[in-house]
Amino acid sequence: MAVSERRFDLRARTQSIHERLDAAVGGFDTVEQYRRYLAGLGRFRTAVDGALQHVTWPAGWSFRPTALADVLEEDAIDLKIPPLKDIDPDMDLSDESALLGALYVLEGSTLGSRVLRQRAAALGLDETFGARHLAVMSKDIAQWQSFLLLLDEAQNFDVERAAASANAVFALALRCFESDVFVAH
Repeated sequence: MAVSERRFDLRARTQSIHERLDAAVGGFDTVEQYRRYLAGLGRFRTAVDGALQHVTWPAGWSFRPTALADVLEEDAIDLKIPPLKDIDPDMDLSDESALLGALYVLEGSTLGSRVLRQRAAALGLDETFGARHLAVMSKDIAQWQSFLLLLDEAQNFDVERAAASANAVFALALRCFESDVFVAH
């Protein structure tokens, strides 16, 4: 397989759960719907960002994902979302392929952030109140390009391992968005 096809292979191998996650996340046309989205994403990124803090990064990797948990917490405070129960990420990120699979999900989520940022703006939310995380996510498409370069150049890449990791990260996100722990009161 040509190296440049790796992201498309991962997309094909994760399509089913990705579609389920998109359906669970839904859209937001009201502040209440946005609060639900924000709570689910906050719970997910707190778990994943925490797991990534314990990763031993491969030698030679200058790429690091953008952590979002802190800005998501600020957005949650703005919108008076109560603290959420922690969720165990239960992810094995001990090898490069697994780590690349997880990063594929995280970095890929930035691609839709510009559209979400516009929807949030229509609700009166922006980089100073309630939508800081969307400002961070949508500020730099170069981050996605840097990730793709890393993915394409990875030696001894195991697509099965990467896809299993990506699917596990999607499953974690799905648990966070389907849980009633974050339903707005």
